[in-house]
Order: sequence, then structure tokens, then C-alpha cells
Amino acid sequence: MSAPFFFGEHGRTLFGLLHGPADDAVEPASGLLLCAPLLQDGIRSHRAMWALGEAVGHFGIPTLTFDWYGTGDSAGEDRELSVPGMLADLDTAAAALRQRGGSPQLQWLGLRSAAIPLLAYLAQQRNAVDVVLWDPQLDGRRLVDGWREQHRQQLHESGRYVNAKHEADADDLLGFAVEPSLLAELAVIDATRLVLPSGSRVRMAVWEMDEELDRFAQAQRANGVSVEAVLLDEGERPEWNVPSRFGGQVFPRRAVAQLAQRMTAQVPW
Repeated sequence: MSAPFFFGEHGRTLFGLLHGPADDAVEPASGLLLCAPLLQDGIRSHRAMWALGEAVGHFGIPTLTFDWYGTGDSAGEDRELSVPGMLADLDTAAAALRQRGGSPQLQWLGLRSAAIPLLAYLAQQRNAVDVVLWDPQLDGRRLVDGWREQHRQQLHESGRYVNAKHEADADDLLGFAVEPSLLAELAVIDATRLVLPSGSRVRMAVWEMDEELDRFAQAQRANGVSVEAVLLDEGERPEWNVPSRFGGQVFPRRAVAQLAQRMTAQVPW
């Protein structure tokens, strides 16, 4: 069962899609909040997030996907996306999932750039949290620089504009109207330094471990946080940053299935 709905305060309504079991008589142990990546990656991975939510929901875990304010079918314009706004959205989405899902306990999952606002939010919590990071991007400066480089390549090197010269608006970034303040807010966040409350659990699903992820894991463990990692099938790794693939759908089917099996305890982490 998948149920679309709007939630949140008047003037800042968010769009969500709640996936859950057909039989709602069984009280779930927890709910799962899925956080989509930002800008183009959010559009490219929409089907993957929907499929993951549907698969997990089918096994009795109410799962909510939602659009950040200023994105998708939520209220607001592109340029209204901000880090403080995303932190507020997480609060609002969590409350909606608890209310509609029927469980006060939540698990969180962030894909790619969603890891930055998600970890910034969870690091502020007083109680232990349970979070899954899927192919996370943790360095805000590197994220913003990567977007700008992809934007330059799309304009001038990818062959996207054949026999035409495209001049982007000053605030255009990868086809989105982005306020400089958003980029400044993201660029100063190094999520490898954000430490979650002691007793938390972090699970990482990645195609490759690297120095950045190792540094993040060490910082968490030093604070009493459990960290586990599972390597996904390298042959299915999405080409997120390849200019010729920019804009194409990203749907790593086996990764979605692996995650769904682990989120529903069919397969151990």
C-alpha cells in the first residue's frame, strides 16, 4: 500500500508517500524515513527510492519518502531550499511518520548528499539514533565544488547544446535556481566531524570504502556509536558524475534489493 499525502504547517507543506503493509492491524516496531539527495541526484534516484520504500513497507515497516521544501511536489521554489529549512523538514517528516506509521521508533536513511543535512540533524539529537547511509557524500565543500564542475562540463564540454550556446542564469546550477546561501551553508559542513549521540547505530551501504568514510566511522566509534558497513556490487555502481550520463535515471536494482533485505532483517548486516 502506498498513500500520498501532504503534511506540515500551512505555508510550508511537504509532499510525502507512505508505504506500508496492507494489514495495518499489526503494530510496527519502527518506521523508516527515506531522505532523497539534492538537486539532480534527487530526480535521478526517484525510482530507486520509491522501490526501496515500497519493498520495506511491504514487510511491515511504515516507510516515508518526502520532498524537501522547495523541491518536487512540496511547496516552495527551488531557491527556497536551505540547510536550516531541511533540518526543519526532517523534524516535520519524522513527526508525520510517527503519527501515521504508528511507531515512535524511527530508522533514518539518506542517499548521497542527503547524508549532510541528515547527519547535521541527527547530531543535534539527545537520544541514540539508527541511521543508514547509502553511498554518502560527507564533505560539503567537495559536494559544492563537484556540482559546479558538473555544471561547467554540462555547459561547455558534454555536447549537451549542439550548434547552440547556452548562457545560464547567474543563480542556475545544474538546472536549478540555487541561492548562494545554500551553497555556502553546505560548503562549511564536514559531516565526517559530526558525531552522533552515544549508543547510536550507523550502517553504511557503499560501493567502496575510502579515507573519508573511514574517518567518519572512527569518529563515531570513539563516541560509542556502532558502525557497520556492507559493500554493494561494484558492477552496478552508478556513474553519478560522468557528464554523458548526467540526467539519466539511476536505479541500481540489486543494491535496492540488498538494502531492502537488510532493512527488513531478512539478511544480517
